[in-house]
Amino acid sequence: MSRGLGFQQILQPENKFVCYLTTGILLAAGFLWLFAGLAEEVLEQETGLFDQTVTAAITMFRSPFMTKLMELVTSMGSLAMTIFITIVISGYLLAKKHYSDAGILIIALSGASILNWLLKLAFHRSRPLAGLITVSGYSFPSGHAMISLVFYGILVYLLWLRYGRTRIAYLVSFFLALLIFAIGISRIYLGVHYPSDVLAGFAAGGFWLTGCVTGYQSLKHGRIK
Repeated sequence: MSRGLGFQQILQPENKFVCYLTTGILLAAGFLWLFAGLAEEVLEQETGLFDQTVTAAITMFRSPFMTKLMELVTSMGSLAMTIFITIVISGYLLAKKHYSDAGILIIALSGASILNWLLKLAFHRSRPLAGLITVSGYSFPSGHAMISLVFYGILVYLLWLRYGRTRIAYLVSFFLALLIFAIGISRIYLGVHYPSDVLAGFAAGGFWLTGCVTGYQSLKHGRIK
């Protein structure tokens, strides 16, 4: 009886808000801890063996076909591509009068871009020398990894808000999760990032994505006016 009552209490709006907030804080703290650990290792130049081992394992699969494929995959995590997709999806959401959904999508991508720029300036790590493509800017953290996790992650979140636990939601979520992972791998394969850059990008992206989702859930429950 008491257990059933406790479960019903958890489902109350005010208690669901507390659950969302607590989970968000814990996840954000975990991502922040991971990023801080990686940043410390990079600053102390202790990621060499890890970076070399992972890079060697990935680049051993290099071939003309695989290089073309990785170039296509990595383009899906570029700022230009994500901005284009954001414009298209935001236009659709605005036409459907889903103003808040369009807003969180724009905020998530804009914030990730600014945060990545600030972090790169703070750490100013040089890129690997043997890249297959020419890129500019600093290496740590990986902007493609960070932006792809935030952008495609927020799309998954919005998808579940609209469609819930449906087959299409599961399929699209799986595909986008695979795409995020592949984008991270592509940056190492193409020789423009160290594996520690990519992990740090995912960690920083996870932190920002968690903040965006937690904030949006708070707004939806009327706790932030």
